[in-house]
Amino acid sequence: MPKHVYNAEDNRPDIMPPGVYPVTVREAEDQISKTSGNEMIKVTLELENGNWVFDYLTFGSKQGEKIKIDTFITATGQAVTKGEEIDLKAAECVGKRAFVELGIEHDENGKYPDKNRVLKYITDKGQPPALPF
Repeated sequence: MPKHVYNAEDNRPDIMPPGVYPVTVREAEDQISKTSGNEMIKVTLELENGNWVFDYLTFGSKQGEKIKIDTFITATGQAVTKGEEIDLKAAECVGKRAFVELGIEHDENGKYPDKNRVLKYITDKGQPPALPF
């Protein structure tokens, strides 16, 4: 039987200071939002230093959800025109690169440690960041 030494705190990514960072989508999977029941894509974004942060692209009717998906599409360098219907697939998100603005999320109840969260995808930096990183 395999052995494992539990060390969960050491497996958590370091908290990055708030700011703009280049990222690569390392994983993406289709999910259903537990709160709204809407379809969503959960993306795992990797930073240059190997840290990672999760983000959720939720396909709902809220304006903020629509803006987040629009800015993800633009920030990852996909050419689209206004009014164009896009079939965004999780598998096609993997490997995409972008700049994101990260903030720090604090759990008000103190149950969970602080973590980074994506505040927005940056669309005014031109093309996605170049390889390698």
